[in-house]
Amino acid sequence: MKDQYKRNTLIHPWAWCCLLLAMMAASRQAPAQNPSRKHLSDKHNNYYDSLMKMDYDRVFPLLGDKVYKKGFDIPWPFGIMINSFYGNQGIDISDIKVGIRGADSTFGPVDLSNVIVFDDVNAKAWNLNIRADMYVLPFLNVYGLLAWLPHASTKVELSKPVSLTSNPSQSGWAYGFGVMGAGGVGPVWLQGDYNATWADMQLLENKVFTQVVGIRMGHVFPSRKSAEKNISLWIGMMGIFINNNTVGEIKLADVFPDIPQSKIDELKNSYSQWYDGLGPAQKKVADKIVSKLQDQVNGLPVDDIYITYQMNKSVKSKWAGLMGAQYQFSKKWQLRTECNFISSDRFSIMLSLNYRFLGFREKPGKAP
Repeated sequence: MKDQYKRNTLIHPWAWCCLLLAMMAASRQAPAQNPSRKHLSDKHNNYYDSLMKMDYDRVFPLLGDKVYKKGFDIPWPFGIMINSFYGNQGIDISDIKVGIRGADSTFGPVDLSNVIVFDDVNAKAWNLNIRADMYVLPFLNVYGLLAWLPHASTKVELSKPVSLTSNPSQSGWAYGFGVMGAGGVGPVWLQGDYNATWADMQLLENKVFTQVVGIRMGHVFPSRKSAEKNISLWIGMMGIFINNNTVGEIKLADVFPDIPQSKIDELKNSYSQWYDGLGPAQKKVADKIVSKLQDQVNGLPVDDIYITYQMNKSVKSKWAGLMGAQYQFSKKWQLRTECNFISSDRFSIMLSLNYRFLGFREKPGKAP
């Protein structure tokens, strides 16, 4: 409890500071959009002057022609982004129900929250995803995404009723949508992002619903050689919220594939500490699981035996800090990385390549 309190008191004040900055920026966004060009070269000033003279003929973003006529440079409206992502996240588990299913019989799931105690639960995942986005307005972007998760594992360290470690892995697919708003305050840009995804995982019966909220604040450093090239650096915060209820099943042999006889004996010897307090249905489930674990150690076939489970889960640190950078080669191509690590229970890193294009013409026949 003390460690959890320390984490919350460290993370939350920074989260509220970033939120406050974003709210202040929203109230001042319109009058603060005129950038200073005193530090820019003639080449860059000529580029921004050309934006004001350009006859923008594309449908999106709406009001794009008005923004360009004021001398602002905005991203091309359509984009395809390919992302590679790795994450490591601590998980809290509660309200544990466990059962066992065989070819001819099913026992449970029954509530074993007072019997099963975890030392640590940590989830790792790697995915590839593709994101298609569109700027509806110069400051409002909407997107959809599709992700493939070739490998996701959860390391579970059990402390009671016996000390055991399990590390089952699975694969899956995810899809979702998001919305992003952006604006500027003098030399600083601010961005708020929300997305929702649904993951269909191999070992779970219900989809994993995840919501992610991000707030970023950064600055663009223009290249001396080209007005289209630049480097962006930013800091911010990210919140992750997942649906609590998880229902699934896993083969007994995959839960503890190399369990030794000594652990079975330790489990049986600990009966006096927890078994007598169980109800009839709970005792049947416990007896059946121990019996099948013994069969597994004895070399008997258990391939058709599944552990069923229901539980509530949540991330240990809902909020964490982030840092990121992007290099823009041109209006068409950008390379981006972002690391989410300012938290003791979460680490993630992303690498992405973004391709942008202009899209539909509003007035056919005009030169691009």
